Amino acid sequence: MNNYGGYSKKKTLFICLIIFSITYLIYFLTRESDSTPYNNFIRLADALLNGRLYLIEDAPWIELVHIDDRHYVVPPPLPAFLSVPFVAIWGLSTNQTLISILFGSINISLAYLVARHLTQNTSVQIWSTVMFGFGTIHWWVASSGGVWVFSQTVSVTFLFIGILLTFYKYHPLLIGLSVGATYWSRLTTVLSLPFFLIYTYDRWYKPENTKSLINRINFKFLVYLGCGIALFIAFNALYNYGRFGTPFDVSYYLIPDIFQEKWYQKGIFDITYIPRHLKIIFLKLPEYVSGFPYLVPNWNGLAIWITTPAFIYAFRGGIKNKLALGCWVSILFIALVNFAHGTWGFTQFGYRFAVDFYPFLFLLTIKGIGAEIKWHHKILILIGIVINLWGVLLIKIYGWPALAELFPKTTF
Repeated sequence: MNNYGGYSKKKTLFICLIIFSITYLIYFLTRESDSTPYNNFIRLADALLNGRLYLIEDAPWIELVHIDDRHYVVPPPLPAFLSVPFVAIWGLSTNQTLISILFGSINISLAYLVARHLTQNTSVQIWSTVMFGFGTIHWWVASSGGVWVFSQTVSVTFLFIGILLTFYKYHPLLIGLSVGATYWSRLTTVLSLPFFLIYTYDRWYKPENTKSLINRINFKFLVYLGCGIALFIAFNALYNYGRFGTPFDVSYYLIPDIFQEKWYQKGIFDITYIPRHLKIIFLKLPEYVSGFPYLVPNWNGLAIWITTPAFIYAFRGGIKNKLALGCWVSILFIALVNFAHGTWGFTQFGYRFAVDFYPFLFLLTIKGIGAEIKWHHKILILIGIVINLWGVLLIKIYGWPALAELFPKTTF
């Protein structure tokens, strides 16, 4: 990369390693369990090593598609491919939670590099990095390690990589590959593409070149970008064809009795589901119980302004530049699809679907904070850290079943 904010490459690498190490230690100590039972990707990685796209043994506690004696993992498989080296050594005893923490810790180092690009103020860089690592539900998501949140952790990794490649004007093929990789981890994140198109606008559109619209467009740039994404779309099509005889991602629709679930009465996606998501992301509060610990997180979720109050600074500045416009368009696209989903991410701390666009909220928050970290910025970041510490510790100490028993009247 060309700009290290005044630091040498060695010093930058050293800082990233320190951030990674601290994050890994804290995530490890506050992890939800020693090893998640929802280790779908470890099982799939073992299957891949044995030349199969399916599991030969059913695991009734995890979400699978069953066809004859074959059991298929539902989410996109990139996290399983990334787990293959670990499974090749430790087999089915590989701890998926620890791999999730590994990628989660990488994410915080990447967040620091992003912050370094957006501001020259060291305090803003550090405080914003700490905010993302410990003042958002990324902490719980990465340290939980279950199949659904592991997918999101890996998708954040490639979103941050794509953003950094974009900032430093790397080859569009590499940017496209990053967007494709995040898609093959979490399908909806392919809708982050508007950010990359808008931010690189000056690289593929030259209005001064000619009066002809076609000649103004650098199609080579767009083709390279598209090819990077298309490669992973092709991988996914081949993967699905090998499993189900169709290039389309139908695994969610093949989950046994899925349309018998009350939250899918109008299909997996429907715009009438949007209010239930808005209720969680903006209105859901903690639950009060009569004894210790008095306040507990509802496993339906918590409002985003509770888990990360510093995100309020994302709304400063409007959409006056290409970074803000690209962020907000991508957030809108991803959110609309997620909000139209029949479920809202349960069981969860916070509203985990929002993690799909957290990297863009992070960019907007840094720009909203501005050139100097002030007392009110620090207060909101610290409140977010306390809230997330409260959440991960309660979940670690009690576990979700025990927490649910503390407020049995809640409708899930």
